[in-house]
Amino acid sequence: MWFKNLKIYRFSKPFSIDIEELETHLNEKSFQPCGSTQASSFGWVPPLGNNSTQLTHTIGKTTMLCVRQEERILPSSVINDALNEKLDVIQSESGRRPVGKHKQSIKDEVILDLLPRAFTRSKRSFAYLDQDSQFMVVDASSSNKAEELVELLRQSLGSLPAVPLKTKNLPAVLMTNWLKGNDLKDDFLIKDECEMQESDDDGAILRCKRQDLSSDEIQMHLDSGKEVTKLAVTWNDTLECILQDDLAIKRLKFSDELLEQASNDGAEDDAAQFDADFNLMTGELARFIPRLIEVLGGEQNSAIKP
Repeated sequence: MWFKNLKIYRFSKPFSIDIEELETHLNEKSFQPCGSTQASSFGWVPPLGNNSTQLTHTIGKTTMLCVRQEERILPSSVINDALNEKLDVIQSESGRRPVGKHKQSIKDEVILDLLPRAFTRSKRSFAYLDQDSQFMVVDASSSNKAEELVELLRQSLGSLPAVPLKTKNLPAVLMTNWLKGNDLKDDFLIKDECEMQESDDDGAILRCKRQDLSSDEIQMHLDSGKEVTKLAVTWNDTLECILQDDLAIKRLKFSDELLEQASNDGAEDDAAQFDADFNLMTGELARFIPRLIEVLGGEQNSAIKP
């Protein structure tokens, strides 16, 4: 359950909801398996897994949510083979091979015929609401995946005043300054991986791994005008991650000490382990996120509208 990626959202006006009310709303869009001709399905499932029926799991004012996405696996090669067989039959009977809209219509029929026989695969994604800090944090590897979850919650509640976190200073400027040796922070340690890009959108991209980022070679690229778009850092000896220029956090890892503490705290059973992981992870992120905002100069329009 430990998050590996972070997409951070700020509530743009005070957000508060009773957990029972939230549970009721989520039930209306709970997960239903794919129907025989349905390509995919997306809905809420219990964060604690099959041993629970609750669609929310709350510790204090922090609530974990989980969505499940199921999709039918229908490779394009299978579709194309079945389509060509049909087109060949039509051509042999009529002397003409369908094209354009007629071909597309036949392709749609082929897909509908194949879907009931296709295997399915599913994936779960987690997010949590922090009503104390007025944040929503999604474990998603891309903005689109995060937005899918946020939009489902918005549909479930009718509205949701959540917007992606934005800071006064751009992450690229901060990370570039750090690699230049400027404004370094004691609690942030630069590691050995980064990505740099020329300011032009079509400019050259340089990716470095297992590299001394203080070397003359790296400084030469910075002096030529490249900006840092991704940077590996550790924070406070408790977590490490890749910080991106869009404020996304990737490849998040927590310290062995923190993981060991969670293992000791949750030794009783799976539910206790979930609580221990949940409590320690969100507690650490409740310190990390405000600190990250602080080093980036604070939030844009940080005052929550009444």
